[in-house]
Amino acid sequence: MHYRLGVDVGGTFTDILLIDPATGRTFRAKTPSTPHDQSVGVLAGIEKVRAEARIPLSEIGQLLHGTTVATNAILEGKGARVGLVTTAGFRQVLQIARSFVPGGLAGWIIWPKPEPLAALEDTVEAVERVASDGSVVTPLDEDALRASLGRLRGVEALAVSLINSYAFDGHERRVAEIAAEELPGVPVSISSAVLPELREYERTITTVANAYVQPQVARYLDNLAGRIAEGGVTGSLNILRSDGGLASASAAAGSPVNLLLSGPAGGVAGATWVAEQAGFPDFLTFDMGGTSTDVALVQGLRPRVGRETRVGDLTVRSASVDVRTVGAGGGSIAHVPELTRALRVGPQSAGADPGPAAYGRGGEEPTVTDANVVLGYLPARLAGGEIVLDRERSRAAVAGVAEAMGLPSVEAAAQGIVDIVNENMFGALRLVSVQQGFDPP
Repeated sequence: MHYRLGVDVGGTFTDILLIDPATGRTFRAKTPSTPHDQSVGVLAGIEKVRAEARIPLSEIGQLLHGTTVATNAILEGKGARVGLVTTAGFRQVLQIARSFVPGGLAGWIIWPKPEPLAALEDTVEAVERVASDGSVVTPLDEDALRASLGRLRGVEALAVSLINSYAFDGHERRVAEIAAEELPGVPVSISSAVLPELREYERTITTVANAYVQPQVARYLDNLAGRIAEGGVTGSLNILRSDGGLASASAAAGSPVNLLLSGPAGGVAGATWVAEQAGFPDFLTFDMGGTSTDVALVQGLRPRVGRETRVGDLTVRSASVDVRTVGAGGGSIAHVPELTRALRVGPQSAGADPGPAAYGRGGEEPTVTDANVVLGYLPARLAGGEIVLDRERSRAAVAGVAEAMGLPSVEAAAQGIVDIVNENMFGALRLVSVQQGFDPP
């Protein structure tokens, strides 16, 4: 008999579900995530659920994994330093981008334009040109390219996006070969493989995003595959994609831009199953984790699948369940900027290590979890008793916010933190409902 194992790694907790296909019996486990090597937390959860089910690891025939590794890298700005190779004359493609200013005219005043994932100083031009029909107008100047790549030493990943490469990919593939010689060990993403479509900006930003998260995702999947094999799991490892489909571990590592909403897509699929059993065909999903909150609209038990994936301020051309993700979770850090003296919550998160101050693991910054502890909204223990919440540590952390804002009590500061994060999450719910023309009853 072969069991099926589901794994969902979040920024704070790792959830495990073991299913016996023959009987439908399920076993569950929850364990703290291990940011330094998330495969450690996964293995701890697998061992915990295996012990409860009393089966050997060799009985696990399939491991299905939803992960937020790529999502969190984008939300927290902790991806790789990316180098970019463009066609000569297109070096500022990411800076020019597309004209979009939220909030109307006031956006020009109050909206700070997000920094590109590949800095201008890490962008070089390749002397080459391909026509829209795929014919070569200007051959690739390999000597000039080698000299340009020499200026990118120190980048952790490389993206290559040449004009009209969707019609002819020969130049991009040659750039990748030369980059492997000039920048050994640096993973290379080429746009003709990631997104072989016209529109150079969308193709470039999607390829850069793929490179931005690729080293982190590849390391994680390599570690996970190695560790579960050492632990005795013989079944196949499949990763949940943003569109709700599955990919092999190797395919996922090569194209991680398709995993940006892996975890959230799994949450929508699970919510749809539960709603179907309960008789609700139309509903909004709400999935609040430790680092982010994910919401989606489902109609007729069919999640909406879009052609684009949006995470925070980033939009890439990759099919995904229409989930809106905001950096508002239990571990989101509250802070008061020196300049504005206005309370902010997120997108930075305390994660699982050190975690919120209440965990007693060295965290000192106030988080949403700490605010909820101060207000008495959380029990004394979490994760089946593995985590004991320290109310005094939470009060000490939130007290810093109260002092910075001149509030009369710690409870007032905690309520302010909760109000702000609630408003952020409510805004996400509006994005997938009323702002798209759907009026919830």
